[in-house]
Amino acid sequence: MDPAADASAPAARVAHGQQVVELAEGGELRVGRSSTSHVQVGCGGPDGPEDLGVSRTAATVSVHDGRLWVRNDSSSQPLYLVPDQGPTRVLEGRDEIASLPTARVTLQFRGRIRTHEVLAELSGTGPAGDAPDAGGLPEASDVDGPATQFLLEFTPAERRILTALCEPLLVARGDQARPASYAEGAARLFLSRSRVENCVADLVKKFAAAGIPGLEGPEAKDNLCRYAVRSGSILPTDLPLLE
Repeated sequence: MDPAADASAPAARVAHGQQVVELAEGGELRVGRSSTSHVQVGCGGPDGPEDLGVSRTAATVSVHDGRLWVRNDSSSQPLYLVPDQGPTRVLEGRDEIASLPTARVTLQFRGRIRTHEVLAELSGTGPAGDAPDAGGLPEASDVDGPATQFLLEFTPAERRILTALCEPLLVARGDQARPASYAEGAARLFLSRSRVENCVADLVKKFAAAGIPGLEGPEAKDNLCRYAVRSGSILPTDLPLLE
């Protein structure tokens, strides 16, 4: 189907600097440093030098069933999805896909030189202009995210500690949306750092054994926090536990 053919279909607008591409229902576009990308990011020009920290093929944006979909196409770089309100979502691996319930989100590509932002938003009904070809991202009924995602269960004390570590992911935006450090989490709860570290060590051990990926090495804490937020195991409704 020609994605521009149905003038009544919901459309999306994707913008980066002076680049604006309109996208119709069923269409998709590519974002990246490559000259063949529909929206070029970090390729050098008036905004600054070429940023090799942005992948040549970084992401795909599409509209299916009136919803925005984003896929991370990079084999080396995570993709950050930052809504106007709510937690940042991280697509860490290549081919990881998110369907977005919000109508507006900022795609962040954190390069070596700086962070590049691309705005994607549903623009309602009307002609979508010269949209790229329809593509093959999943229908909305498909699984959202990795098949290994499932809700994590915590004791009340564990939930409170992990909520403190996840708080910046839930309330901050952009570069500030990162897991809190052990020291920050301990200070937030008026607990000792060792108590927070021991709690996280127990959770990492338990959930690594259950098959949650990325819970090894120095990034285990941060990966656990990101997974907890991404899977909906820790939510903004948990924040009152910190009071």
